Amino acid sequence: VTLGIYTFWARTNVQKYNTSQMEWGGERFSFHGTGKERFIGFLKALVLIVIAFIIIFAIGKVLAFLPNPYLILVINNIITLSLLLGIIPFIVVGNRRFMTSRTGYRNLRFGFDGKVKEVAIIYFKGIFLSIITLGIYYPWFFAEKESYLVSQSRYGNVNIGMKLEGKELFFIYLKGIFLSIITLGIYVPWFMAEKQNYIWNHTSFQGHNFTSDITGLQILGYSVLAYILIFFTFGIGFAWAIAYMTKLFTETISLEAEIDFSEIIAKTDMGASATSEGLESISNALESFLG
Repeated sequence: VTLGIYTFWARTNVQKYNTSQMEWGGERFSFHGTGKERFIGFLKALVLIVIAFIIIFAIGKVLAFLPNPYLILVINNIITLSLLLGIIPFIVVGNRRFMTSRTGYRNLRFGFDGKVKEVAIIYFKGIFLSIITLGIYYPWFFAEKESYLVSQSRYGNVNIGMKLEGKELFFIYLKGIFLSIITLGIYVPWFMAEKQNYIWNHTSFQGHNFTSDITGLQILGYSVLAYILIFFTFGIGFAWAIAYMTKLFTETISLEAEIDFSEIIAKTDMGASATSEGLESISNALESFLG
């Protein structure tokens, strides 16, 4: 009835509920984002996108004076692709800053200190090498990207640690893809479990490692239950399916160590905004429309 405008408030309400239901050490997490700031961020992003398309249109008009139509097409496509790819680092960094700055635990907020330039280098190198190696480089790209994004994230003034190895992930992906193919997809839950366990087992806080002990059989069982709930209730059971799967993936993660909260002090990120979320929403909409 609001022609989609209420989406920003709907997403925020769901996020607030889900976050408030996550508990660790007897304390619950909290989400402080608002639908209003997300909607304003979307409007700001929409202006940026319009300006970008105006620039592309103007460049196309200038290129029209070139004698070779194929050269015009190639140059125009390169410029358009470059502008679209150039948005990715801003979306990644801005979205991370917004989400972490609005998430709290024990009256302290999370934060993200990553830089657009550094994220751009990681993404452009990773995408380029993944394309020319026909996807073989992707595990190294994933390892570098996730390690950077997580290690630049913090709780208060203390950074979270993560160190993934591309070589180890490569063999996890290789085994996962191969066995998933020959088992007609049955091995996928075990692939997901091994990947999640590897990632969390290489994540730390204050020098203490997290552990994850989820199994492929658990994911398979919960997935079957989720599909049954959704199918036999004509979609009404979707909420229960989401709740069960979320509980499975979060409750198998633990940090068996005492956190020294006396070392953690507040560090507020005043520059975080929802504009990047707006860019992401517009990019997803364009992708769905073009797809």
